[in-house]
Amino acid sequence: MNARLRSLLIATLLTILAGAAQVFAQTDPLSALPTSDVVIFVDSRRIMTEIIPRVLAKDPATLAKLTGALAEVNQKTGINILSIERIVCGVRLLGPVGPKTKKEDVGITIIVRGDFNPEGLIAFLKKEGKGKQHEETYGGKIIYSEPPPDPPRTRTERATVAVTVLDPTTLVIGDLPQVRATIDAAAGNGRVDEALVRLATRDSSAVIGMAGNVPPSVAEDLRQGAPSDEMAQGILKLVGMIKQIFASIGATETDFNIITGMRLGSPEQAQSISDMLLGIRQQVSAKLPGQNERDLINSLQISAQNDEVQIRADIKNEIVQDLVASMAKPGKQTTTMKATPGKPRTTTKSRRGRRRRGR
Repeated sequence: MNARLRSLLIATLLTILAGAAQVFAQTDPLSALPTSDVVIFVDSRRIMTEIIPRVLAKDPATLAKLTGALAEVNQKTGINILSIERIVCGVRLLGPVGPKTKKEDVGITIIVRGDFNPEGLIAFLKKEGKGKQHEETYGGKIIYSEPPPDPPRTRTERATVAVTVLDPTTLVIGDLPQVRATIDAAAGNGRVDEALVRLATRDSSAVIGMAGNVPPSVAEDLRQGAPSDEMAQGILKLVGMIKQIFASIGATETDFNIITGMRLGSPEQAQSISDMLLGIRQQVSAKLPGQNERDLINSLQISAQNDEVQIRADIKNEIVQDLVASMAKPGKQTTTMKATPGKPRTTTKSRRGRRRRGR
C-alpha cells in the first residue's frame, strides 16, 4: 500500500513538473523561436510603463507626446501597445555575412506576445491591404503574406513578408519561410538552441537582451579590409577567436546596467582579449580632454572569467535623465536662433542712417 502511494505521488509530481515546463515554454516567446543564430528580446511592457517614464522624468513634454502617439495608434488599429508584454526576434544566417549579404542569406522571425487580440491586428492589416493579401494554410495555421507581384516581376519567399496568429496571445511576423519554421517550432520541430536563449536572458534585470553565434566568415571579411600593420592583424586574430557575443540593458531602481561580452575558445583567449581591452581603455582615457569623459571610460568594468570576457557599465538614473533632457535642448536653441534675424535689420538701418547723415 505504501509503495503504491509512493508511486502515485511520484507520478503526480512528474506530471506537475512536465506541465510547468510546458507552461514555461508557452510563456517565453524566445523558446518559441525556430532555429536561429541571433536572438533578441525586448521587455516591451516594462519599457513602456517603467523605463520610458523614468528616462523622461526631466522631459515631461516629450513624455506627453509619446503618450498621445500611443493613444493614436490604439485608436487607429484597436491595439493597445501597453498590452504587449514581450517582443522577440530570431535571425538565421543562411549565407555569408558582410557587405554583399542578400535577403536570401538572412531569415528573420519576430514574435509579439501580450494580452491583446492578434486577430484584431490581422483584421486591420486586411483592411489596409484591401483584401489583396495571399493566404495559405500551414501546420493548421493561416499565414497571410504579400500577394505575388505582377509578371514579369518576381519575388522570392525570403523577400515576402508574412504574418500568422500562433495562439490567442501570440503573433508571428517575418519572411515566409521563417514564419513556417516558427509554426514547426511550436509543434516541437526545429526549435532555437536553449543555450543561446539562456545566454541572452542571463541578466534577470534586463529589459533588452541579445545573444548570437559569430560565423567564421565575419572574421574573414574583417581581415580583407583591415590594415596590414602588426597591431591591426593581432587584433583581428583575437577577434577571429570569438565564438559568441551577448549584450543586455538592465535597470534597477537606481541604475541602468549595460553589459556586453563574448565567449571564446579557451580561458587563455579570454584573458588575452581582456588584457587588450584594458589597454585600449587606458589609451582612450589618456586622450580624452574632459574629466567627466575620463571618469566614464575608467568606470567600465572589464573582466575575464573562464572562456568569457565581459564589459559592464552602471549608469545612475540622474545621468541618463540629464542626457535625455539635454537632447531636447537643441529645439529651444533653434527657436532662439529664429528670433535673431532682427539683428541684420538693425545693422541695415544703422548703415542707412549713417549714409543719410553723410549726405
